[in-house]
Amino acid sequence: MTTTPNLLLSHIVASQSQKEVTANAALDGLDQALCQPTVIAMTDANLALTDAQMLGNMFLSFTGTLTAVRTITIPVHAKLILIENDTTGGFALNVQVPSGTAIVFNSGDLKLLYCDGTNLKTVSSVATASSNPYDIGCSVAGTPAANATLLRYPMPRAVTFPSGMTSSKAIANTAATASTTFSVKKNGMQFATFVFAASGTSATFAAASSTAFAAGDVLTITAPATPDATLADLGIALAATR
Repeated sequence: MTTTPNLLLSHIVASQSQKEVTANAALDGLDQALCQPTVIAMTDANLALTDAQMLGNMFLSFTGTLTAVRTITIPVHAKLILIENDTTGGFALNVQVPSGTAIVFNSGDLKLLYCDGTNLKTVSSVATASSNPYDIGCSVAGTPAANATLLRYPMPRAVTFPSGMTSSKAIANTAATASTTFSVKKNGMQFATFVFAASGTSATFAAASSTAFAAGDVLTITAPATPDATLADLGIALAATR
């Protein structure tokens, strides 16, 4: 029996009896392909969708608890499909066709995709993890001691700090006597710094590249081994996105 080219719905055969059975099945299949919402509970592993899951649903919401970024592979069929990353754990889903480039769904993202039979494209999206600001702040009374930990913050969700630490701020109520450098670390490894210049009360941030934190990673800010004699009463705000 032949089928429609995209949704693979059965055609009515000219000599067929009870043609209404095939017609009704095709109408039901079209209705589901345009309207059907389905929740898929993921195990903590990559997932390959079946043809039936791709073609028989309009909206797929993925749930489950993840401990790492996972990949969802979609069969190559020309179709619109709405996908939501409703998993917990703070990790992204990479959605792709078998030989295509992945489209990233951060936790909470909802995107309408179109597969043209070869590639997967984003039609529109409501992104909550990659574009929303996520700011972390602390204050330090007095002069920081040598190598003091000014902030220890266990990340509750996945976030990314941009290259250069754009929009992050650090100020002091009392200016530094000499140039003073503070370290910003991910799980004990430095990825950024901020420096108060001599006589300065506003710091300059530096980071060679963007740095992604997963839920559970620990952010720390540490003072220099040789503290400045006068730099005191700090306010620090680190700007990330989720």
